[in-house]
Amino acid sequence: MSKSFQISLILKGILVASVLAIVFSLVFGALLSYTSLPESNLSINIIFGTSVFIAAFITAFQAGTRGLYYGLSIGIGFILLVLILSSVFWSNTPSWLKMFEKTIVALVSGGVGGIIGVIIPQP
Repeated sequence: MSKSFQISLILKGILVASVLAIVFSLVFGALLSYTSLPESNLSINIIFGTSVFIAAFITAFQAGTRGLYYGLSIGIGFILLVLILSSVFWSNTPSWLKMFEKTIVALVSGGVGGIIGVIIPQP
């Protein structure tokens, strides 16, 4: 268990959060196509929050310390990645209120995931 802050763990966590968000989005898209589930912004926030929570949990568990820092770092990194990709692929500017909402979701879920990841005892 290393006590120093590892940037490589944060980058891996952001990658894990991105892959999870893609997988959850594909599953949700399939559910929307084949069922009568309504599409809403709440579903997008759940995908964001769950992806960042799981990635922060895994990263903090691997680090064994500083779970809040790792979780918040993954949340910030994930939001920055989403902002960059949305500005590259979409010409219209994002709604700042929606981005603020997603930022809060990512920070809270990342922080909680990181804290819980450190609390869980390692084998």
